[in-house]
Amino acid sequence: MSAYSILRTAIEQKKAVAFTLHDKPQLGSPHALGKGDGVEKVLMYRGVDAHEKRVPAQGQWDCLAVSDLNDVKLLADEPFHQGHPDATQRAGIREVDIEL
Repeated sequence: MSAYSILRTAIEQKKAVAFTLHDKPQLGSPHALGKGDGVEKVLMYRGVDAHEKRVPAQGQWDCLAVSDLNDVKLLADEPFHQGHPDATQRAGIREVDIEL
């Protein structure tokens, strides 16, 4: 299964993913998938979100090229970040395939 397909499934099921970006292991919650500047991209909250009161989220929103992600895997037990990106982060995807 391709990285794009796994990310699409993650968005449909609201599941977090594990992946490698520039040889560094990462966790994230993908929220949108499509194209920007002719490149397949994913809008994702990268980092940990404990979903507990008084524990701030420990991550950031990024719009990443899908081709830069390796070893993408769905995570069954990791919390999915429910927040919303601002318009600046969302602007990286102009042709939306799927989004929350």
